[in-house]
Amino acid sequence: RCPMPLHDTNYQHWEGAHLGLWHRRWTIAENGLRACLQNKWMRHLVVLCWGAALVMTAFLFLVGQLLVADSVVVQWVRNLNPDLQVFASMLTTWLEQHPEVSVRTTQDVLFYYFGTFLMSVSIFALGLAMPLLITRDLASNAIIIYASKAVSRGDYLLGKFSTAFGLLVLTWLGPVCAAWFVGNLLAPDWRFFWHSRVPLCHAVVYGLSSMVLLSLLALGVSATSLKEKSTGAFWFTWWVVGGVVAPIAAHTKPWLRHLSFNFDLDQLALAVFRLGDDLKIAQDNIPIFGSMLRNIRAETTAALNNPPIWGALLGLLLMAALAAIIVAKRVKPE
Repeated sequence: RCPMPLHDTNYQHWEGAHLGLWHRRWTIAENGLRACLQNKWMRHLVVLCWGAALVMTAFLFLVGQLLVADSVVVQWVRNLNPDLQVFASMLTTWLEQHPEVSVRTTQDVLFYYFGTFLMSVSIFALGLAMPLLITRDLASNAIIIYASKAVSRGDYLLGKFSTAFGLLVLTWLGPVCAAWFVGNLLAPDWRFFWHSRVPLCHAVVYGLSSMVLLSLLALGVSATSLKEKSTGAFWFTWWVVGGVVAPIAAHTKPWLRHLSFNFDLDQLALAVFRLGDDLKIAQDNIPIFGSMLRNIRAETTAALNNPPIWGALLGLLLMAALAAIIVAKRVKPE
């Protein structure tokens, strides 16, 4: 009698669900995001960003309540000093008579400052996540393991890019969109949704372009070293030193400012939101607002109206290209 084999060697048709190419990419991104959120400080940053969204929603609600004659906000304004009372009265009149311009201008300014604040928090969050992108895989030779599992280098890099991009969705895009939606939902007139479409477009254009560039730069920095502390330190050093050098270089060699990615992103924000035009519209419609801004230096006004956007775009594209070259050389199976 022939002994029975330990394993059934006959062909068996696969009856499970077929998972496509994007599933493996999503698996890499999901695992990366879960690893990021296991960090206590990362969770605190995410909570901070969504808490800032609540504050932004409150600001939008207060602006909307200026249109309600018997609202608590209007009654509170009456207790302010005379200059602020005049300013609030003119702002209310402007909102009532020209909502198609006033709502857009007011929210444009608010979302500019809100977006740039969240971008700083997001950059800090990427620094905390830096070892979890590529550094740890390079140190443990995990790239070889990924290759043996039929995961191509493109799948791996797209998954890691999605990890960085997904983190920015949690810390930037999600809070911005939520604040815009809830803030206009609480407005006394639902036409605020239509009047504020331009600020939302500005925020999304600035945010998505910045998120793509920052995700590429984060992958490049994460691939520079096998040591987890080194890549995080490199990212924070680049960010902080760039912020210190940019004001100094403005008076010596202006082109050096574009080596700072945060300076370039600030110029991108100014070019997209066109904050100088918004302030000019507000000054024309609220005369007292112009007197409140009379102490602004001429250099600041020039920077708002004419940001060096082409140099900033060139600097960002060169940094993104350098990051792509670093990743292409470092991330490959041996």
